[in-house]
Order: sequence, then structure tokens, then C-alpha cells
Amino acid sequence: MRKTIAALAGLLALAGCSSNWQGDVSFKVAEFYDHKIDESGAVEKRVRLEPVGSLPEDAEQDQLKGLSVQEHEIAGTVGVNDGVVCAASYESDRTTLSGCKKA
Repeated sequence: MRKTIAALAGLLALAGCSSNWQGDVSFKVAEFYDHKIDESGAVEKRVRLEPVGSLPEDAEQDQLKGLSVQEHEIAGTVGVNDGVVCAASYESDRTTLSGCKKA
């Protein structure tokens, strides 16, 4: 029983290590793709972004990998490998991007 309690305490400590953060993050445009949004076949144009450079304090690379935004959510026209800067926030195990603009 004591081993079980010790193991659970360790898991709870690890789960608490993830902290909330926010800040500007630099990305590069990795690709454009069509994302199917419903069963009717409707699609939206999305842009997959990859982080580059330094990250906000407490941010981890895995929290920012593979994120995407709708193409119209980026101010300015961008192409593959162009730089983009977004306001990013991480809360409740979810990263949100907003205010994206061409760098």
C-alpha cells in the first residue's frame, strides 16, 4: 500500500511540472494544406508552422510542434519557409496561437 501511495505521489508531482506560459513565438511556414472541416467535403486552407529561435520562458518545443492556423489568420501574404510571428499561450495542456503576422 505504501508503495502505491509513493508511486501516485510521484505521478502527481510529475503532472504538476507543466506550467502555463505566454509570449511571442517565431515560426517558419512548413506547408499549406487543405483541412476537411465536415462530412460535406468543405475544406479550409491551413498553414502548418514550425517553431524557430528562442521560446518563451517555461515553453517546451513539443508544445509548439505541428501547430497550424487558417491561412487568413496570418496578416500578410506568406509562402513556404517564410517567417511568421504569433502570440502564443499554453494553458490546460493546449497551445493557442493568435495575432500571427509575417515576420
